[in-house]
Amino acid sequence: MEKKTPLNIGLEILGNLDIVRHNEFRFISPHFGFVHSFAKLESSLVTLDQPYRIKEGRVAIIKQGYARVLINLIEQTFQPDKMLLIVPNSILQLIEVSPDFDMQMVAMDSEFLPIIGKDDFFTHLSQLQKNIILSLTPQESQQFKSYFDLMWNILQESFFRREVIQHLLVSLLYNIEYLANNNQKTQNYQTRQEEIFQRFISLVNTYSKKERNVVFYANKLCLTPRYLNTVVRQASQQTVMDWINQSIILEAKVLLKHSNLLVYQISDELNFPNPSFFCKFFKRITGITPREYQNPE
Repeated sequence: MEKKTPLNIGLEILGNLDIVRHNEFRFISPHFGFVHSFAKLESSLVTLDQPYRIKEGRVAIIKQGYARVLINLIEQTFQPDKMLLIVPNSILQLIEVSPDFDMQMVAMDSEFLPIIGKDDFFTHLSQLQKNIILSLTPQESQQFKSYFDLMWNILQESFFRREVIQHLLVSLLYNIEYLANNNQKTQNYQTRQEEIFQRFISLVNTYSKKERNVVFYANKLCLTPRYLNTVVRQASQQTVMDWINQSIILEAKVLLKHSNLLVYQISDELNFPNPSFFCKFFKRITGITPREYQNPE
């Protein structure tokens, strides 16, 4: 059987010349990567409306254009003067991309970051505010552009100056942490309900493959199931089960498109009692069967 595109979009994929045509616009090593221009890569990596799991953490700045994206079920808009921080193992789905869209991006795993005592630094950062997108002032935007320009210039040297890049990244991440903290102090825009909803979505993204009971999530949040349902509905116009089902479908779509697992194996992976139950569930939510999604005519 021909091997499909790997489930995780990781650094090794960007090194594939069948996927990325112009490698002069990117630098790839086992634990770190830099994309100088997403548009100029002419990558065939990502297709609209298909979910992908992002293996390493990502930090990106938007150069021009815009993109509408679902990140772990939540829609975001990427546009100029935005700083993006995407935590490892997030599921990303492009909804719409403008023809002129371009961005710069760094990707790294935890082994590359020389930070003592913060093994999960990306998750730590993402919990500082409601979104993983920071709006930048013109001055802040220029500062981050300078970070990216300096790293790219250093990466053009014949020898990979690993320690220099590592510590520039640490500085970049702590600067993001500073801005995220500062935004929280100056903008009291996250209500108690919004905070609960964000924590709930984070739990769903973590546990939905095994836990599909409202009581489980309510207990995790120290709330009653009824109150959790009320908060989630008010914050999103959807129920707790709506979000759980969407998360399961997202996981199923990733496995159907980007793994070699058969339908019955995916059913087991997602903890359904049997393949028939999984197929009926998938069709009820999406309108098509898993096989039809996996192999459209």
